[in-house]
Amino acid sequence: MRKIFKSKKSEKSSKSSSKKSPKSSFKQKFNQKTAHWNFVKLTRYFMVIGALIAIITSYFWYSQIYMSPERRFWTAINNSMVTPSVVRTLTEGGSGNEVIQDFRFHFAPQRVVENKVQFSQKSATVDTYVVTEGIVFPNEQFLRYSAFRSETDEQSAFDLESVIGLWASETNTDPEESSLSYLGEQVTLAIFGNFDANVRNGFMKQLKEKNVYGSELGLALEDEIDGQTVLNYSVAVSLKDYVSILNESFIAAGYGEFPALNPENYRDGSTVKSNFYVNKRNNTIVGISFGDRQEKYSNYGVLKTVESPQADLTIEELQTKIQTLVQ
Repeated sequence: MRKIFKSKKSEKSSKSSSKKSPKSSFKQKFNQKTAHWNFVKLTRYFMVIGALIAIITSYFWYSQIYMSPERRFWTAINNSMVTPSVVRTLTEGGSGNEVIQDFRFHFAPQRVVENKVQFSQKSATVDTYVVTEGIVFPNEQFLRYSAFRSETDEQSAFDLESVIGLWASETNTDPEESSLSYLGEQVTLAIFGNFDANVRNGFMKQLKEKNVYGSELGLALEDEIDGQTVLNYSVAVSLKDYVSILNESFIAAGYGEFPALNPENYRDGSTVKSNFYVNKRNNTIVGISFGDRQEKYSNYGVLKTVESPQADLTIEELQTKIQTLVQ
């Protein structure tokens, strides 16, 4: 009887061992496969993947949901008031008769404007190319010719080597005249400068409360300028309110009032239609157009010191020399 029971027990044990063998073999195979895995590296890998997914998700939320067209517009307006400098380019005419003006406005800590003007006129009988460079401080300005070529069918090129690169200067003693020559080029439909947060926030509050740029900022259209994806805002700028705030910005920047801009000269409710172009990548203004004027903005944030050049002539004397040489 014991033998019988023993045999039954042995049969049970053999059956149970045969049932467990597939599980144990799977476990062995799994252990063999994972024995060479570096779980520390795998953990880091999955953490990196998770971080990338979080970044992509956050970017999508920021750019597509949080950064609405209206919010992007106001961010660009704010960015224009917190830059040490910016370049504005104006182009007039066409390929045969063209004027290109580049201005770098330095706002703070140094107040100065660097400019370069290129004039070209080309036809079957005339070939003219003139380049001037200028440095304009609030009370003094400098000018030089860096290129001057003018040829016609009847006359060969003038020899102006004696004056090319020669700096001339002019000092403004009349405050109003000084203001006109220095601030005149800075008048546009957006405030540019390098203001602290309190001043900047004050201007932003006024622009919004007075509805200076209208109420359709959410209707911007996607466009492209010079290979950049931009948002194109069609706005009607309230001139009287804007001019008042712009004058405040000149005072805050240390220039004083700009007499040529008097809010009382504008009727209540008068507006000017314009287009603002905002770069979607960095939320900066890259263009403003109104009437026949097309302004392009680029190269924000450059900070450098501009030195006054050595000038041996007045600007009037330089112009007289040029006229004498081309006669």
